[in-house]
Amino acid sequence: MSSLIKIGGVPEHFNLPWQLALENGLFESANIDVQWSFYAGGTGAMTAALSRGELDMAILLTEGYTSAVSQGLKATIVKTYIESPLVWGIYTGFDNPLNELDQQQSLRYAVSRFGSGSHLMAMVHARKRGIRIDENQFQVIQSLHGGIDALISKKSDVFYWEKFMTRPFVKDRSVRLIGEFQAPWSGFLIVAENNSLLHKEKEIKAVLDLMIPSCIQFKESKLTPQQLMRRFEMTETESRSWLHATEWNNNYNFNLRSLENAKTALGSIGYPTEKIDTLACLAPWLKPITIENK
Repeated sequence: MSSLIKIGGVPEHFNLPWQLALENGLFESANIDVQWSFYAGGTGAMTAALSRGELDMAILLTEGYTSAVSQGLKATIVKTYIESPLVWGIYTGFDNPLNELDQQQSLRYAVSRFGSGSHLMAMVHARKRGIRIDENQFQVIQSLHGGIDALISKKSDVFYWEKFMTRPFVKDRSVRLIGEFQAPWSGFLIVAENNSLLHKEKEIKAVLDLMIPSCIQFKESKLTPQQLMRRFEMTETESRSWLHATEWNNNYNFNLRSLENAKTALGSIGYPTEKIDTLACLAPWLKPITIENK
């Protein structure tokens, strides 16, 4: 009987290697039944699912994992997934007169949910600009499409989301890109709920071992740009540009500086990250290293 591992991730291009692995029956070779679920609500929705025991593993934004752990999430980092930082686009409605964020203090921010990347990045970026956002300025919109609808209807003024996933909405003049923000830490982590890691450590490690060569192949394959174009409405230029800029982690090194940067940033906006023991968050097979993030 095969072992069951339930994994969650966002329905975005970052996770296409997982979809291809599932479609190609990769995990059957290790007698593991991997069940994948998409979470349009992003990291906030997945941390809630991990807490309820609905997922064994999830692919989370680094800042989302850090904030969730500071608030009691019992989950362990089993691998860095995307080494390169995420580039967040900052958007407003096409007909909204807003052109920049400087000194704007009464804007309405669309967020997929509290604790999500769209929420945390808006707060971190505001802090860097010397601005405080009140909780009543946030409007929960559940997903990317919910955020776009909120901007179009002018129920919200600003929305942070991954740059390439929002390009189709810029092209069709639904929204305008008014800025970008890139945090100094890795884009995504793979984490495991602690109870699942305790009882399924062998299977979890086997899944990770299988995905390393799959991600290398995805990055290097000449077919990848076409797959991205077909599945995510990207042009060839966009798919090649995104692929060139995105770095998957293909070993078990873990950059401690990345997580420390996230802890510091979230601590500055009120999350109790000082209680997080970075080394205690790491699976035993990870090798801690320290590299300054650009």
